[in-house]
Amino acid sequence: MRRARIAFLLSFLVYLLPIIHAHGGNFLGLALWAEFVGGYSDREPLWLAMDAGLALSLQTAAFTLFFWILAGRRWRWLLLLPCIPAGFWLLNIGYMVEIPKRFLIEADTRPETGDWPVACKIMDASTTGLATGVTLALERTGEIWLRMDKGNGYGLLKGTDCSVASRELFFPGARGGIGYVTGGGTMHYKLDLEGDGVFDHWYFGAGAPGAMKLTVPESIDYWSPAVDADGGALAWLETRRDGDGRITAHLIIVRDISTGSERRIKLRLAPYANPRLMDFSLAEGVFHILRNYRELLRVGMDGTVLGAPLTPEGFDGFGNNIRLLDGGWVVWDGYRDVGRYRVAWSLPAGKGLTEIPKGRSVSSLTVDPGGRYIAVSTSRSLSIGNVPDTVFVIRARDGVEIYRRYLTPYTRSHLGFLGPDRLAMTIVEDGSARVQVLAVPRQ
Repeated sequence: MRRARIAFLLSFLVYLLPIIHAHGGNFLGLALWAEFVGGYSDREPLWLAMDAGLALSLQTAAFTLFFWILAGRRWRWLLLLPCIPAGFWLLNIGYMVEIPKRFLIEADTRPETGDWPVACKIMDASTTGLATGVTLALERTGEIWLRMDKGNGYGLLKGTDCSVASRELFFPGARGGIGYVTGGGTMHYKLDLEGDGVFDHWYFGAGAPGAMKLTVPESIDYWSPAVDADGGALAWLETRRDGDGRITAHLIIVRDISTGSERRIKLRLAPYANPRLMDFSLAEGVFHILRNYRELLRVGMDGTVLGAPLTPEGFDGFGNNIRLLDGGWVVWDGYRDVGRYRVAWSLPAGKGLTEIPKGRSVSSLTVDPGGRYIAVSTSRSLSIGNVPDTVFVIRARDGVEIYRRYLTPYTRSHLGFLGPDRLAMTIVEDGSARVQVLAVPRQ
C-alpha cells in the first residue's frame, strides 16, 4: 500500500513535462490550469476532454512505471532515461498536433471540377502579388506580373497572346523591391545598389521615356507612393503635426511625373482617422482611402468624402482584402482567430458568401473585370496537418463552384484574371514552378 501511495505521488511529475510551441512553452500542469480553471481557453468541451484524457493517460502510465520501479532493484530507475523523453514526445505530439488537428482542420472532400483548357504555360516562373490597389487595375488590362526563376528580373504576362515582357529591374547583389504597379507595366520600385541600406526610388512607365529616378520627400521616413491608374502621376499621404506631436491634418500629395510639380489636397477627415491611400485615378477624380482598416472611402479632388463609406457587414479590419467593381465589391478575411475564413461579394451579377474549410486561409483572390467569376487560392493557415492548396472559381450570380483543383501544399498560388476569359495561376510540381493560363469558358 505504501508503494502505491509513493507511486501515485510521483505520477504527478508528468505535470512538470514541458509543452513547446511557437511562442515559447509551458508546463502541462499550468497549461491545464489555464484551460480548466483560469478561463483562458475557448476550446470546445470535447477538446478539453481529450486534453484531460491525454494528461490522465500519461499520469496512469507514470504511476504504473513508478509502481514497478519501486518493487525492484535500483537499476530499474535507469529506465526513466528513455521514458522521460518518450513522455515529452508523446505529450507534445498529442497536445500540440494530433488533438488540435481534430478541431482546427476540416477535411475538404469536394471533387475537382471544371475541365478548362490550358491556353499556355510559362516554365520556370511563378505569378507574384504586388500592390495594385483595390480596383482591378491589372485584371482590366489583362496583365499579371511574374517572378522569373532564372535571372534577377520580373516578367509582365499579357493574357491576349501569352507574351512575357522581361523586366530586369534588379542587379546581382543589389537589394530592392517593387512598391506599386498599375496597367501597362507602369510601376514604382526601389533599389539599394551600394548595399548601405539607402534606397533610390524609381519610376517606369507612362509619362517617362525610361526608368526615372525619383526625388524622395524629406518629410517622410518611409515613402511608398501609389501610381495613378493611367500612369503619369504618383500620390501619397502626409500627416501634419503641431509642436506637441498632435495630428492636425492629413494631406494627399500628387506629383506629376513629366513636370515634377506637386499638388496638396487636404483630407476632410478627423485627425485620428488613420487613413491609408489604396489607389487613385486622376481621370475619374477619385482617391480610395482606407479609414481605420475597416471603412473604404471615395474621396474627391477637393478632399471631401464622396457618398457613404463602404463597410461590408461582419468584416471588421479587412485592410487590403477588398476589390471594387462598377456597382459592387468582393471582400475576404485576412485573419481569423476562430472559425472559417470567408469570402463575401455583392456584385451586379449576384450576392453571396462562401466559407473555406477550417485549417486554410485565402492566399489570393481575383475577380474577372465583368464581375462574373471570383477565383480564390487557399493554403493551410496552421503549422500542423498536411493540407493541400486549393484553387477554385465561384460563379457570382449563384455562388456555384465551377472550377476546383488541388495543388501541392505551400504553393500559395497568386491568381489573376487576364481580362474576361483567361485565368493565370502557379503550379508547382517536382520542386519546379510554372505559370499556367487557363481559358475561361462562358458559363
